[in-house]
Amino acid sequence: MRKLAVLLIPLLILPTVYAYQIPEKCVIYQIIVDRFYDGNKSNNQPFYDPTHSNYRLYWGGDLEGIIENLDYIKSLGISMVWLSPVNNNINRMASGSAPYHGYWTRDYKKIEEHFGNWRVFNTLVKEAGKRGICIIVDFVPNHSNPATDGEFGSLYDNGTFITNYYSDSKNATLNPYTGSLENIYHHNGNIKVWERFELKYGNLFGLADFNQLNPWVDEYLKDGASLFVRSGVCGFRIDAVKHMDLGWLTQFYAYLYIQEPLFIFGEYYKRNFEKDDDMFYFYQYSNVSSQLSIPIRNDIVRTFAFGGSLKTLARELERYYSHFVYPNKAVNFLDNHDLPRYLSEGKNLDRYHMALSLVMTLPGIPVIYYGDESYLVSKEGKGDPYNRPMMEFNNQTEAARIIRTLAELRKENNALAYGDFETVYADYNTWVFERKFGSEKVLVVANKVDSKNLTFSLNWSDGIYRDVLYGVKMQIKAGKAEISAPKNKVLVFSYESKQEKPLIGSITPYIAQPGQKLILGGAGFGKSGNVFIEGVRAEVLEWSDEMIVFKMPKLDTQKAWVEVYVETNGKRSNRIKLRYLNGNQKAFLLVLNASNLTGQLWIKGNISELAEPTPLMMSKTGYYFQVVSLPVNTSFSVDLYSGLPWEKLEPLNVTLYGKSTSKTIILTRTKPIPKHTQTVTESAAQSPSTSICGMGLVLILSLVVLFKKR
Repeated sequence: MRKLAVLLIPLLILPTVYAYQIPEKCVIYQIIVDRFYDGNKSNNQPFYDPTHSNYRLYWGGDLEGIIENLDYIKSLGISMVWLSPVNNNINRMASGSAPYHGYWTRDYKKIEEHFGNWRVFNTLVKEAGKRGICIIVDFVPNHSNPATDGEFGSLYDNGTFITNYYSDSKNATLNPYTGSLENIYHHNGNIKVWERFELKYGNLFGLADFNQLNPWVDEYLKDGASLFVRSGVCGFRIDAVKHMDLGWLTQFYAYLYIQEPLFIFGEYYKRNFEKDDDMFYFYQYSNVSSQLSIPIRNDIVRTFAFGGSLKTLARELERYYSHFVYPNKAVNFLDNHDLPRYLSEGKNLDRYHMALSLVMTLPGIPVIYYGDESYLVSKEGKGDPYNRPMMEFNNQTEAARIIRTLAELRKENNALAYGDFETVYADYNTWVFERKFGSEKVLVVANKVDSKNLTFSLNWSDGIYRDVLYGVKMQIKAGKAEISAPKNKVLVFSYESKQEKPLIGSITPYIAQPGQKLILGGAGFGKSGNVFIEGVRAEVLEWSDEMIVFKMPKLDTQKAWVEVYVETNGKRSNRIKLRYLNGNQKAFLLVLNASNLTGQLWIKGNISELAEPTPLMMSKTGYYFQVVSLPVNTSFSVDLYSGLPWEKLEPLNVTLYGKSTSKTIILTRTKPIPKHTQTVTESAAQSPSTSICGMGLVLILSLVVLFKKR
């Protein structure tokens, strides 16, 4: 019966035309669905507070309320709307709170009844599309709902009860390689030590933590996300990526990307960018999706709300962006649902406007948190849940004008979407930086002190330029710029010129496997031409002067990153990077006997999926292990390294071999001889009670040589 219910769901979803969006050209509007607008009062109960005074109850916002206000959202220049989770949540209070926020999911194939249903959701996607707006859904694959309160981790499959946290614990088994007690969920207690094993396999704040390597869980989460893809969403915000194995996430993303060229970004929650093993791996080596710019948000707020050096801020931002292959895909924000709103920390509106303007012009895709334009504040200056007041609609404020003006500039001037980032001048109170993309340029001038006369070198054509926000004049003569920068203002100057040759600024997504559709954004593409990946010509699906859609070809390469370029009218574009996957991805657990081994170990392999350094974790059961995404039925080898992620890795001069076909593959120092083996099943998922030990996705790396302790 459960399988039948799963199959019936897609029939309820009307087919839609997928609208291609270039994320870097967009501005995102983040909405807490319950706190936006009550469009249907019949779905408010239970746990509803009509007075909007209890921040832990439902306040009536729903999908119909968003539909009613799409024209308001459009008036701000918004082209992407990020919804808080809309999947069906628990029907009880937990820890004194209703699940109004959407992060306590019980059924990944239904829409929360307080918000609507699939019919209403599809209407929202369709109506948004008519206005040039696409929908991004917050998706929560790390956990379901509280394990020890509310519904106790209850999980449903399209209305059919599957298990809860306590029932699941009765069937849990100890994974001998990771030391994790697991079945559908991990049963390793709450996270107390925020690193390594507990970070990935413990319960985050008491929430029932999924065992994503259980094949039923893997398929269930993929099916749930795919329902949104079929409805026409253009992307996902993935919650709590910090607490999931990157190898599982990679093949999860790949599964979604093969359906449509989605924009996916993750939440790796850490306020400071420090030397942290896991964080460096995510930012320095992984680069499989965009991330929210959490580590730099506090720097921006501190500098404008409390006082601080703009020169220091410039240096911190440049350091942060340097860790990304594509810094223009970073997702920047001033306010969000986890932190106190800016205006609860700093009351000066001029400084707020400065910070808002900066977020709109830095490398990356800006996010406007609902009500930023109408100056919403957090109750008593607090964060969650008091940063989630009921929406107040006002698109006539100075903040709204700034958002609208800079959103329009982002569409008109490609330097704001794709440009590089260089400081022209900086001191404690003043910062000038330039964004350049070919012949298009944007200059940003931030000044916190009294009116200041600035003179600096700038390679723009001679003439008079006026900033787009306040009309302040800049004169350029013989490579020298002169500006009288007013107090507490950010000025934005634009220089636009036709590109004389094709120039690529963006690729979405930037990991790909054969047969996948991808979007190139840029300028000067002309009316037709060819796309090449590592010299292999791709099938072109759509072509315009600023956007190309093509299909990824099969490559014969061992590289992690391959080069993409365009040829049109006899001219060749710049080359950009694309993370290549061989296709047919599954998540596997790599295990290495830890006897006589110490320190931080890494592996690098001879296939694209393993070509970047991958760190191993050490288990309490005496093994090194890691989850990786691999193509099924593929031979590969790995070399071992030691070291820390922010230092040079040292080779241990040992190579091991294996093939991703059998339930258990022993990697030896001898290349495997091809023979008939049992292959990994890819069709129907196994029973939800199947544990990782029995599902056949374990690779045991048997080490024949002894290593000296380092």
